[in-house]
Amino acid sequence: MPVYYFMLGWAVFWGCISELTAKVVKIGNECYERRVNIFLAFVTFSAVIVFAGLRSGVADTAAYIKMYDAYQIGFSGIFDTLKDSDQPGFILLSIFIKTYISQDYNVWFFIIASISGLSIMYGIYRYSKNFGLSAFLFMVSCNFTWMFNGIRQYLVVSILFACTFLIEERKFIKYCIIILILATIHKTAVVMIPVYFLAINKPWHKTTAIIIIGILLCILFADKFLNVFTEVVENSSYAEGYKEIGKTDDGVNIMTIFVSLIPVTISFLFRKQLDKEKNNEIMNIATNMSILAVCIYIISKITRSGILVGRMAIYFTTYNLILLPWLIDKSFEIKERRLIKYTMIVCYIGLFYYQLNVAWNGLEYISKILNLKFL
Repeated sequence: MPVYYFMLGWAVFWGCISELTAKVVKIGNECYERRVNIFLAFVTFSAVIVFAGLRSGVADTAAYIKMYDAYQIGFSGIFDTLKDSDQPGFILLSIFIKTYISQDYNVWFFIIASISGLSIMYGIYRYSKNFGLSAFLFMVSCNFTWMFNGIRQYLVVSILFACTFLIEERKFIKYCIIILILATIHKTAVVMIPVYFLAINKPWHKTTAIIIIGILLCILFADKFLNVFTEVVENSSYAEGYKEIGKTDDGVNIMTIFVSLIPVTISFLFRKQLDKEKNNEIMNIATNMSILAVCIYIISKITRSGILVGRMAIYFTTYNLILLPWLIDKSFEIKERRLIKYTMIVCYIGLFYYQLNVAWNGLEYISKILNLKFL
């Protein structure tokens, strides 16, 4: 636990420094935004990258270490290795690292953590109205724990988050190509192809109604929906682990659904006011993503499938990191804004403590290199 508190403190401190030294820059014709120093942005995320990269035991870390140790050195007979694999892209990346960079699994972890962490950092740097607050949310919402557990899926999630500008600029072909490449790392990436067409529409309009109807249909036919999803997972390399966890799986907890509802609720209540904002394309995208996250969490609870369905929400909840600061800034007056912001900070710190200490019964951290062991 002390490791996670240190990472939170580090992100908050450097996030605040980043905000205090931010400058207004011109990003287009008569369009200006506050941008933090890119080096300070990197420093803000450096602690979580370092601890994620140098770990030896957290959640599914042991399984990944075993996997990396089993990978071959060199590419001879690679086609036989990839023939029946559901993650050829991830295997190729791993074998490349093991062959040409290092056989040490910590180097492998560090490279993956760096790609994931810097991708999230870039998305926040480019789109957040308050980099420091977004970095804080990244930690206290426990989004960062995906860099310690479920790293293959989060690698895909973070890269797609960094590529949000392709949605904003309506470059579907390029976005689709990236998705198909990333699907070789984690096949769930393909869900982002239809999501693209939902994300580019204005929230709370006809398309939103279609989404909600689609969600209700999924709930109505929950068994068939879950069976299809389960079949995909059972044919993956994580089949045994999923089956074991599934025995006690009860879907996502109510608190997670409640927290995910906050930005959606604010967006809905102030939709007319927010609709008048100019140059808010990225916020429309983030709002739609947030709505999708809530719908998936509800399906997860109804189908009692947190490990199968609930994990899909990470593709969309990541956008709350940039959505919440924007909503607070645009939906409330200055006095209200401060009250809302401070209330949110206190509540999220409470969530951070609850998630790590109660829900996860204290998340372990082991690092042989750093000689740390917290169980």
